[in-house]
Amino acid sequence: SIIDNLSSIEKETMNILHNNLKEHLTVIGSSFNIVETLGYLAGFASSNCSFESYNQGLLTYFSVDANSNSINLDLELIRQNIESTKKDLDKNDFRLFFDNDKNLTSKLLSLSDWSKNYILSINYLINQKLIKNTVTLQEILHDFTEISKISSDYDIGDEDALSSYEEISNYVVASSYHIYNESKLGTSQHD
Repeated sequence: SIIDNLSSIEKETMNILHNNLKEHLTVIGSSFNIVETLGYLAGFASSNCSFESYNQGLLTYFSVDANSNSINLDLELIRQNIESTKKDLDKNDFRLFFDNDKNLTSKLLSLSDWSKNYILSINYLINQKLIKNTVTLQEILHDFTEISKISSDYDIGDEDALSSYEEISNYVVASSYHIYNESKLGTSQHD
């Protein structure tokens, strides 16, 4: 059907954006991999803040050294990746891109890295007073902090890992929706 074709085209566009971003990370010598970067960008996407409002947070994150202003940083490519994620959130079609990975250990490690970087962008937004620091948001960030410890503090080789992964990843996605919807309400109330 036409809807399936559109969805397929949008997913292909998203894959191209992710691949282009992955290549760009290598070109600029970023210390962050694609999973970490997409976690960081997803935090901004779920904030409903304008791209310009957190521009400095992007420059700082991608800065190769303390003196760099990330001159080679392709902000348009980053903006497109954020907008793609925001569009998925808006259409209730947000998924963690590594969900299709066949290796459970790899998925759990990706979830840990993604969450750790998501927290970084949300904390930046809170510190800049771009989103409201609510009790619920603090609870989510606390949970994401625990999730980010999967790679270092938990045994990811046990048999319960698959069901744990599905439960945890569903929570991460639901929490991202929650932050997105809450910030959308906050944005419309302040306009």
